[in-house]
Amino acid sequence: MAKISLVFTKKDCMGCHACEVACKQEHGLGVGPRLVRVIERSSDFIPVYCHHCAKAPCKEACPVEAISRNEQGIVLIDNDLCIGCKECIEACPFGAMQFDDNQEIAVKCDLCVERLADNKQPACMSVCPTGCIHFGEEKSIAAVFERMS
Repeated sequence: MAKISLVFTKKDCMGCHACEVACKQEHGLGVGPRLVRVIERSSDFIPVYCHHCAKAPCKEACPVEAISRNEQGIVLIDNDLCIGCKECIEACPFGAMQFDDNQEIAVKCDLCVERLADNKQPACMSVCPTGCIHFGEEKSIAAVFERMS
């Protein structure tokens, strides 16, 4: 099975936060954790999200092996195994791992794996008004960015 990827083009992001809202709704998250965050720095909008790293520091840091990678390259957290120690949160170089105080577990973007199983796009991408979110097989995504440069 092909590896998949989600990438934002920062220059096209207008900071509307629709991706944040769609993600929170899709995952039933209350106040607190945001699996996608758009921050503003010097009039630029910078999306912060899980990069599903090839050598995921969060996975390496988890003392109970609650974090795994599926055949598509998606880094996932098993909620039943997570003990809420926050080691993965501290290990993430992107600040993408969050803590859900209600469930007392770590949470992160899972690329809407359940939507993917139904042949749907990730929730964030489906609502982006500027089309700055790109999703698909890694090779296809790389080709998009080659054409842009």
